[in-house]
Amino acid sequence: MKRKIALLCLLSMNVIAVWANPDAICGIWIDDNKDGKTEFYKISQGKYEAKLVWLADSLDNQGNPLRDRKNPDKSKRNDLLIGQKVMEMDWDEKEKCYILHYAYDPKWGMSGTGKMWVNKDVMTIKAGKWGIRVTRTMDRVK
Repeated sequence: MKRKIALLCLLSMNVIAVWANPDAICGIWIDDNKDGKTEFYKISQGKYEAKLVWLADSLDNQGNPLRDRKNPDKSKRNDLLIGQKVMEMDWDEKEKCYILHYAYDPKWGMSGTGKMWVNKDVMTIKAGKWGIRVTRTMDRVK
């Protein structure tokens, strides 16, 4: 019983640490497929963005950097994937989570909205569009 209480206290401290410091999201995270890294950074008080900084397969068949060919906005289809903004979010103090206003997946050329939570070194992202919801995780890169 004491072990369970100690474990619960330890887990609670990790969550509380993020609640007390929304900037805990800042840094580089790798996706659950281990094929992309994203950098999260603060743009102003309680507002954050994220951009792609690494892809396992970052070159096309001709050896050129990958472009955003599936973007629904035709004017952005020549943009490089590396360095591209893929998320915009705000910290919601009341809900103790990040509210995703924009989450873009260049593999599918789709964007959506949702929420994110950070528990120590694991980020959980729940986002969707048109009633289709996806849950993904990312791990902090050390």
